[in-house]
Amino acid sequence: MTTSKVIIPNYKNSLLIVAAVYFLTQLLLPVRHYTFEDDVLWTEEGHRMSWRMMLRSRQGKGRYKVVDKNTEEVFIINPKDYVSRSQERKIFAYPDFAWQFAQYLKKEFKEENRDVSVYLENSKISINRKPYEPFIDSKTDLGAETWYRTKHHSWILPSPYIKSEK
Repeated sequence: MTTSKVIIPNYKNSLLIVAAVYFLTQLLLPVRHYTFEDDVLWTEEGHRMSWRMMLRSRQGKGRYKVVDKNTEEVFIINPKDYVSRSQERKIFAYPDFAWQFAQYLKKEFKEENRDVSVYLENSKISINRKPYEPFIDSKTDLGAETWYRTKHHSWILPSPYIKSEK
């Protein structure tokens, strides 16, 4: 008669910790949108990789203005000169894309030895075909802002849908 002995590997505790972290992430990541202060449908903060995906359609519009800090020369940017059509739709409808494009413009102008501010003027979005509403504060220099993945950005204007419900 043969007896079987169960051998527990030395890395059992490490494996359990890695598995626990992985499963905890899988549980918390999709519900993190509850930690943001405004409506995630409006701000998009915490929306990606959440359980709220594909619940809406978004369209945006606006105008990028670049101002040279030294000469005060103003440049109105035509996004078509920089991005594809699908990217253009996103840079007006999503705050992180708007911020990334502003950073890109700042970098492009820096290569020409210009220190600039980048503004998104008349920024408006429509969610689920509702009327367009103001979205990003036009007085904010997006080129000078920092993007935080885990906190609300004050330059994203408050949701008009929240106001109307209160």
